[in-house]
Amino acid sequence: ERPSFAWGDVQPFVERHFFGAVELVKSLPSERDLNFLVKLDEELAVFKVHNPTDLQDFVECQCLALEHVAQHGACCQRLLRSKSKEFLIALELEGHRRCMCRALSFLPGRMLAEVAQEMAESGERLAQLFDAVGTAVGQVTAALLTFEHAAAEREFVWDLQRCSQVVDAHISDVEEDNRALLQRVLQCQMVELRNLLPRLRRSIVHNDPNDYNLVVNGGQVGVLDFGDMVHSYTCADAAIGMAYLLFHVPSSMPLVEGVLPFVQGFHRACPLEEVEVEALFGLAVCRVCTSLCMSAHQSKLEPDNEYLLISAKPAWRLLTRVDSEK
Repeated sequence: ERPSFAWGDVQPFVERHFFGAVELVKSLPSERDLNFLVKLDEELAVFKVHNPTDLQDFVECQCLALEHVAQHGACCQRLLRSKSKEFLIALELEGHRRCMCRALSFLPGRMLAEVAQEMAESGERLAQLFDAVGTAVGQVTAALLTFEHAAAEREFVWDLQRCSQVVDAHISDVEEDNRALLQRVLQCQMVELRNLLPRLRRSIVHNDPNDYNLVVNGGQVGVLDFGDMVHSYTCADAAIGMAYLLFHVPSSMPLVEGVLPFVQGFHRACPLEEVEVEALFGLAVCRVCTSLCMSAHQSKLEPDNEYLLISAKPAWRLLTRVDSEK
C-alpha cells in the first residue's frame, strides 16, 4: 500500500532535514511511492517517500547505484543529500508506518511514450530517437557492470530469468481467447533462446527502462527509477527497452528493423556480445508476455480496475504482430 501522507504532513520534515523553505509544485504519479515535485529558489527537486514495505538495504542499493551511474556520466537524477549529508532519512509520524525518504534532482522533459507516439509517422526522426534511447540505457547498463550490492541478489517476478515460472504461475489468469496466442509466441521464442540463455553474461541491471521511465529533453534522454534493479542478464536492459519500443514501430516496417537504431545506440555505449544480440528479440517478447500475465493476474485481484485491461491492449496487438511476422 502506498504511503498515505499529504504534503502538509511531509513539508515540515523536508524543510527541517533537507532544504529549508520549499514550495510544492505538484505531486508526481507513482504506483508504489509518493513523489513531490518541489521548488527551492530557482531549482526543482523531487522528494520521494518510499513505500513502507521497501527494505532499507534495497533503497540504499538504489541510492548507491544512482551515485555510481552518475559518476560514470549516465544521464540520471542526482541524489541530493540532507543537511546532515545523508542520502536517506526515515520519516516516522504518529499513525503512519515508518517510510524511508530521499531527495533527487528533477530531470526535465517529456515521457518517451508521448514523444514516440508523436513521431510514429516520421521514420527518420523515430530512428534518431531510438538511437538516443539506446545510448542512454546502454550508459546505465555499462556503468552498472562495475557495481555490486547484495540487496540486488533477490527473487523478483520482473527478472527476465524467471519469465517461464511467472508465465506458468499466472497463465490461467489470462482470458481463454488470448491464452493460446501468448503460449504459442512464447514457446516459439523459448525454442530460439534455449541454447543462448546459459551463455549470457549476468550483472546488476536497471531492469525497467520502459517508455514512462525515460525522459526526452531535446536530443538527450534521461533514465528514471532504479526501483526494479536486480542481478540478471546483462542484456536485460537492452531487451526490456526494446520491448517498449516495439509498441512504437510503424506497421509499415518490420519490428526487428524498426528497433535496430536502439540496438546500435545501446551497443555503442555498452558493447554487446554476439550471443546477447541473438537473444535480444526473444527476451523482449518474454518481457511482453510477463507483463501480460502480471496484468491479467492483477485484474483478477482488482476486477474493477479497467485501466489494467486497457493498458494491456497494445501488448496483445504487439503479440499478434510478432506471431504474424515470425
